[in-house]
Amino acid sequence: MTDKKQAEQILTTPPPIHAHHHFTLTGNEYISLPEINAGGEVDALNILHMGARGLLEFRGEEERPLLQPFIEINGEDAGEKIAAAWSYNLDWLPCFKGTAANSVLVQGEIYFPPGHCGGCYRLTLTNRSSAPVAVRAGWQGLWSKFNHVIFNRREVKGERCLNYDDWTKSLILEARSGLPLAALALSLEPEGAWQIEHAGPGSFRGAVNLELAPGETAAATLYLAVNLEADGAGTTAVDLRRRGAAALLQEAEQWLRRRRYELADPALEPVFHRNLYFNYFYALGRALDTGSLVPVTSRSPRYYVSAAFWSRDTLLWSFPGLLLTDRESCRELLLAVYTRHLDRAGEHAHYIDGVLLYPGFELDQLAAYFLALERYEKFTGDRSLLDEETIIRGLALLAEKAEKHYDPHTGLYGTFLDPSDDPVLYPYLIYDNALLQRGFAYLARLQAEERWEHAADFSLKAEKLLQAIYRHGTVKGPQGIMFAWAVDGHGKFQLYDNPPGSLQLLAYYGFCSPDDLVFKNTVAWIRSANNPYYHQGCAFEESGSRHCGNPWPLAAANDLLTYNTGGSEFIKNAPMDNGFCCETVDPDTGLVSTGAAFASAAGFLAHALWFKGRKNDQAEKMDGIAGE
Repeated sequence: MTDKKQAEQILTTPPPIHAHHHFTLTGNEYISLPEINAGGEVDALNILHMGARGLLEFRGEEERPLLQPFIEINGEDAGEKIAAAWSYNLDWLPCFKGTAANSVLVQGEIYFPPGHCGGCYRLTLTNRSSAPVAVRAGWQGLWSKFNHVIFNRREVKGERCLNYDDWTKSLILEARSGLPLAALALSLEPEGAWQIEHAGPGSFRGAVNLELAPGETAAATLYLAVNLEADGAGTTAVDLRRRGAAALLQEAEQWLRRRRYELADPALEPVFHRNLYFNYFYALGRALDTGSLVPVTSRSPRYYVSAAFWSRDTLLWSFPGLLLTDRESCRELLLAVYTRHLDRAGEHAHYIDGVLLYPGFELDQLAAYFLALERYEKFTGDRSLLDEETIIRGLALLAEKAEKHYDPHTGLYGTFLDPSDDPVLYPYLIYDNALLQRGFAYLARLQAEERWEHAADFSLKAEKLLQAIYRHGTVKGPQGIMFAWAVDGHGKFQLYDNPPGSLQLLAYYGFCSPDDLVFKNTVAWIRSANNPYYHQGCAFEESGSRHCGNPWPLAAANDLLTYNTGGSEFIKNAPMDNGFCCETVDPDTGLVSTGAAFASAAGFLAHALWFKGRKNDQAEKMDGIAGE
């Protein structure tokens, strides 16, 4: 086998998912709670840590979670698990209703308002009986492991210190490896009693006592706070208590309400908002040790390549959703990416500090830097980023990097890996080259406006690349002349499509008109039996790929952006990963089959729903974003 043929066989495909369970998730920029189970159990929580180049995770065990609520009624245990019906307040804040001992109505809320290194888990209890009841409510847990997460979990070998701090009235979980790494503080309101149990390593239990008259309601609140060490975590918990649970909930709700959108089809609004917020809080966060903004694939370890940076994920998929959520963060994000990740721009995957994690050049990832900057300017009207020396130098460096992959024979640019990070059959991918052509067109406009200087004429480069794509990248297909997926520059070509970088998006990015016959034939081929990865005759008809054969929710997003039929119904009806975007779904059930908790793709999914389904009075916001 030749080296090239051998490379074609080395795919890093995700493990299939067969077991499904109901869970909820939430968090803010500083804390992620990726697995909250049906009984209100919090399996784990994590933080981003620049020094660790990934996530640091506080975790319990499979049978004993990190945190679990409990209730005792008149001295009797009401059951370890509270039978609860879960929902989301404003599509992001988990809440539940249940009963304890058939006499006390229990309402739970979990919320972490943006801007705080912590949040609340609140139990509101109402006595529905005709007699007074004595309620003891609280949380118990087991801190079994402290993990480092980049793709996979690895336990951090060091000290795990569990102590009660009387000064801040907090139970402190502090992880140390010589010096402290991170700490979690737990504090009760009303003030309660904490027990550090010795039945197992790191087990604890905290409760408050409430006397409820018939019809009376009272609340027990657990404040959770994180910081770099015990004193910071404890005092952060004090700050949260001073603000109060009700005020913190109001902060969280106001932040979400300011970011609500109306769609033409109201039935799509829950999945839209849930994925919009999931993208913002799980594909983006702040490092606890530096405070800097950190883009990642996902902050959930359930995603098989979590806690790392892909420029495609951040700049092509997540970024359009982020623009709908918080424009200020988008400006900061672009500066962070151009500062931290430029040296390895175009390389497969980076650690969160910019160091190379997974080598392999990908042309679409290089082009993503140009397209995100252009999208930001068009969406916000803010042109000030071109006043930043980091951006000016970055554009020149990116252009130089692209030229290293130029082939003078074809006029095309080569790549080693495709948009699903797999080795290519032929080096010149038409989708990738079309993205680069749009990047060159953007640079040409900057030159014409005298906002950026470079010795090369990018207007000429953009025109030549456009011609080269049509000259070498259009071939005769079953539906007529169409775009090839890949060409070798000597007559060989590949008919194929890949949802994470689909030829369906060429018109959306402004490379060609949606009425271009070559483009229309290409889309017809993608959505036909001629495409061996297109699923027909099943409940969830969409495209798969060689990387993952089942239908991709990203393919449904591509559909919406191409104004084809099917995308809206797919997203409306597919359960995906408990309502959150995933890599692929089972074609018959719509349940996640690979790539759970795919946060960056959630941004693209939300953007596509808004792009296709926004009401007319919101259309002005989107002017000029999807190409010319």
